[in-house]
Amino acid sequence: MTKKLTGSDLLNMSLKAEGVDTLFGIAGDHILDVLDRMVDEPFRMIDTRHESGAVHAADSYARTLRRASVALSTTPGHANAVPALANALHSEAPVVNIAGSADSPNLGRGAMQEIDQVGIAKPVTKGAWEVPSPERIPEYVALAFRTALSGRQGPVHLTIPHDYQSATVDASDFERYAPREYSTPARVMADPDRVRRAVRLLNSANRPLIMAGSSAGATADPDEVLRLVETTRIPFVSEDSGRALIPDSHPYSIGLGYLPLNRAAQMVRDADVILMLGKRLDYTLGFGGNPPFNKNVKFIIVDPSPAEIGRARTAEVAVLSDVGPAISQLADEASALTWQEPAEWLSALRNEREAWMEELYEHASPSMPMHPMYVSETLQKHLDEDAHITFDGGDYCHFLRATVPRERPFRFHNVSSFGMIGVGIAYGMGAQTALPGTQCVVCVGDGSFGFNGMELDTMVRHDLPVKILLGNNSIWGIDWQIQKGIYGRPVWTDLAQGTRYDLVARGLGAYGENVQTAEELEPAMKRAFAHNGPALLNIEVDQIISPVAEAAIDRKVGSHG
Repeated sequence: MTKKLTGSDLLNMSLKAEGVDTLFGIAGDHILDVLDRMVDEPFRMIDTRHESGAVHAADSYARTLRRASVALSTTPGHANAVPALANALHSEAPVVNIAGSADSPNLGRGAMQEIDQVGIAKPVTKGAWEVPSPERIPEYVALAFRTALSGRQGPVHLTIPHDYQSATVDASDFERYAPREYSTPARVMADPDRVRRAVRLLNSANRPLIMAGSSAGATADPDEVLRLVETTRIPFVSEDSGRALIPDSHPYSIGLGYLPLNRAAQMVRDADVILMLGKRLDYTLGFGGNPPFNKNVKFIIVDPSPAEIGRARTAEVAVLSDVGPAISQLADEASALTWQEPAEWLSALRNEREAWMEELYEHASPSMPMHPMYVSETLQKHLDEDAHITFDGGDYCHFLRATVPRERPFRFHNVSSFGMIGVGIAYGMGAQTALPGTQCVVCVGDGSFGFNGMELDTMVRHDLPVKILLGNNSIWGIDWQIQKGIYGRPVWTDLAQGTRYDLVARGLGAYGENVQTAEELEPAMKRAFAHNGPALLNIEVDQIISPVAEAAIDRKVGSHG
C-alpha cells in the first residue's frame, strides 16, 4: 500500500533532496501548514523581521556557500519580498522564493489577500510558476532549483496554494521527480576551438588584462583561476562575487575591479586584450565603449548566458560556457604555449595601485570628525584572515571598499549593480548563518541601516554575532554630495544630526556603543569584536565626498551610474 503524505510533506522531502538545510522567511496565513511540518524537520529556520530581509539573507547565504537557498513568505509578504528578488537578480543569487496563496478554487474571484504573485515575480526572477496541483510540487521544486543554478544564476519564484499544502498525496509522487542527475546542474564546457582562439589572442597581447565578475564567483575553482593567471602571467582584477578569486596580495592581482575605486583598474584604457570572466560589459564599464576602454581593445567574453555575449558590443572571441569549466580549459590550453611576463605593463599597474593606496591612506589620520579612511585602517587591525565583510552604502563605505584587502574568495559582499542600498544588515545575517564561527562584519551607512536595521533583532534571537560598523554622517552621503556638486544644494538628502543607532541596537538586545572621536575608536572596536553576540558601533564620521561621487560630478550627470 502506498504511503499517504501531504503536499507540505512533498515540499519538505523535495527541499531536503536538493540539499536544503536552512530556511529564511516570515510566518503568515498561507504557509502555516508548511511551517507546521517544517519545524519537525532538520531545517535551521531563520525567521526575520521583514520579507526583504529574508530574501537578502538568503541571497548572501547562497553566494557565500555557492549553493541555492530558500526564502518563504505569505501573500502580502511576497509583495515585500519582490524588491529583494530584483536585487538578487542583479547579484546573481540562486534564491528559491516560495510563497503560499489562498486556496486554489477561490483564486480569481477576490480570494483573501489575492494578487498576481507569479506575474509580479516574473520580471525580477529567472522564472516564476504557480504549482498546478499538489502531486506536482516535487516537479516544480526541481524546475526551480535547476533554473536558479543554471547559466547566469539568479532567483526564481514558486507559488503553492494553501489547499495544496494540506492535500493528501502518494509518496510515489516524490519518487517520480527525486533529484539525481539534475540535482547539481552539469557544468557546460566551452567549445575547444573558441578556447584555442582565446588563448592565442591572449598570448599575442602586449597589455592583457583579466576581469572577473559574479558569474566567475558562481562556478570557478579559485585554484584553477590561480593556475590560469600564473600560467599566462596576466594581471587580474575582480569584483562582486568574483572578488579575490586570487588574493589581493598575489603579484598578478591588481585588486578591486570597480574603476572609480581603483585608479590602477582605470588603466583598462591602455589594455589591448581583455578576458572577461563572467563580468558584464554594463554601465559600470561604459558598456564596453571608449571611455573607459581603448577604442581598439579586443574582448574575449566568457559567459554562461548567450544573451550576455555580444549584448553591449561584439566580442573578438565569444565563449559560451559556465565560467568555471572554461577557466580550466583556458589554463590547459595555455600550458602548451610559452608566455612572457608583460613586465612594463605590470609595473605600470602596480605603481598606479601603490600610488592610489598611498593617496587614500593620507586621510587615515585621527582627525575630528573622523575620515572614513581612519575607520578602514583601524578595522583592518581587527579582521581575521578569513573574515567575511559586507559594504553597504555610499561615500562612507566606498573608502572602506577601496582599501580593505581581500585575501580569500567568497568573503565579500557589496551593493549590487542594481544599486539597492539597505541590503547590508541582512547580507551580514545570511553570511553569518552560512559561516558559523567565522568573523562577519558589516560596514554600513546611517541611511542604509534604516532599511533593514530591525534585523538586529533577528541576529540576537538566532545568535548571529555580526559586527556592524555604522558610519554616521547624518546625510544620504553620495546623493547629497552629487546634488551639491551639480545642483548647488541638497534636496531630501539630509538626515537628523546625532541619531544614536547604538541605542537602537541596545534596545534590540545587541551590544551598542557610540564613537565620537578617533581616540575612542580603537578601544570600542576591541570591545565590539570581543562581545559574544551582535554588536553595533555608531561611528560619527565626516561628510567626505568619495571618488565615486567625484566621478559622477565630473561627468556632469545626476546619478552615480
